[in-house]
Amino acid sequence: MKYKPIILDNRTNKSFSIQIFKTVFDLIQKKENLKKSNFVNLVLVEDDTIRKINKQYRGLDKKTDVISFPSEFREIPLLGEIIIDIKIAVEQKGNMEIESELQRIFLHGLLHLLGYDHISTKQRQIMDEKELDYWNLIEEES
Repeated sequence: MKYKPIILDNRTNKSFSIQIFKTVFDLIQKKENLKKSNFVNLVLVEDDTIRKINKQYRGLDKKTDVISFPSEFREIPLLGEIIIDIKIAVEQKGNMEIESELQRIFLHGLLHLLGYDHISTKQRQIMDEKELDYWNLIEEES
């Protein structure tokens, strides 16, 4: 079986190349020294799914652009699952292409899977710096 770093479950009526997410994953895999066998599940939604998940698991009855669920099974190479709401991505993309906004959101979700967070001020600073550094590298490659 061929190694796939991203298992994509696109539940939308829009089509996106998995390569936009793989570019981000490959960079993070290299910079964060991830195993070559690590992978993530990526789910794209565009309905009320993410609000329901946010309410059920985080107690927040509102939409968000991304939710990440780190894997609890360290003995397998699955890092976890990232769920992205395409409608929110479109709403917040501004002048960016949707593919770039999806990359930015995926990067944020992937950092969460790796243990970075923004609960405290110090954690937010660390995560924001990593996100900005990695985003600049991704844009350079584009």
